[in-house]
Amino acid sequence: MARLSLNGLQTVITSYVDASKISVETFSVTRDNIIGLLDKVGKIYTIDTDVYDKLPELDGELLSFGKIVEEWQLDMTLPVDYDADSDGTKALANYAPSARPVSYSYSLGKKIFPTSIPYNNIERAVHFEPQFIEIVTKITKKLEDSVAAWKYGLKRELLGKAMAQVEAVYSGATTYTQNSTVLAAGTYYKNGSGDFALCVKSEAAAVNKSFAELVAAGQLIPMLMKHEVALPVDDTTGEAFIQAVKEEVEKAKDISEGKSFNGNVLGVEEGLVLYVKQGVNPVLETKTLSGAFHLEQMGMGVEAKAIKDFGSYAGDGYAILMDSRAVRLFQDYNGTFQQENGFGARMNYFRHLEFTGHISRNAFIVIFVPAP
Repeated sequence: MARLSLNGLQTVITSYVDASKISVETFSVTRDNIIGLLDKVGKIYTIDTDVYDKLPELDGELLSFGKIVEEWQLDMTLPVDYDADSDGTKALANYAPSARPVSYSYSLGKKIFPTSIPYNNIERAVHFEPQFIEIVTKITKKLEDSVAAWKYGLKRELLGKAMAQVEAVYSGATTYTQNSTVLAAGTYYKNGSGDFALCVKSEAAAVNKSFAELVAAGQLIPMLMKHEVALPVDDTTGEAFIQAVKEEVEKAKDISEGKSFNGNVLGVEEGLVLYVKQGVNPVLETKTLSGAFHLEQMGMGVEAKAIKDFGSYAGDGYAILMDSRAVRLFQDYNGTFQQENGFGARMNYFRHLEFTGHISRNAFIVIFVPAP
């Protein structure tokens, strides 16, 4: 008998564990018994993972009637001086409130998730009824998993679209030139100093005012929806990012302006959420000076989530802090139907889904991008 050695043991193990017999996709018939019967499958199993939508806070309500989302927002008003108003003209004047431009979101259309369960088919592949029931149950469960993955993907895509729209505010801004620019309400402008602003009051002729004077007069609202801070890769950049987030949270918790697409004045909001692309949190947890990324240090009422990606978004942004109402996936329709196919001997199941995605023009949004 050969004496055991580690090298010899490894040689025997290598020879014994034959890769051609492990996890192959073809079944080889064997009759390795004295009777000559077919060798049976001894174990049938599956590894199942639950798939769920990580962003339930972005669910909108069911739109039972009508599929279009219409968003409106009234402006705040300035006070006027008090006087006796003896002739009553001020009392009878029209103080109609002003509103920001209305926006609309339309249905994204209907999708159908189909699946089939054949009759007298699975039975031949299992040993007993519990195995059969498990397989049938898994078929219907995977239908639900598919829906969850679909919704999660739609929400990440909406977040990415919101980030792309923020970047478009800056990349598409019109250069303001004093004495030659005619201001148009709803247009984003920029000056030579890297400042960006939204016009909320038009001018019929070229304006003889500086960019700063227009901001001071309230005709231009500074746009502050993009915060430049390096992508966290070490303790220094990690601490800088945490500080940047805290700065924005502090602003969001107070009255603020220029943090929405309409540039409107926003009040104190409690439903803040920070979404970061995968890869950011591990750096913060292991390389920042604080030793961990404590969510409770981010500010009261703010929640942080790491998500796979921002859909097809290909910009520089790696995180977005927003009012959780800023992005919504409204459910237009959700119905499940079944249809028996007698000729094909199967039951078909169809899950019908329709959604309207919405990005608010009036809610707090700030994205974090590396400095150019």
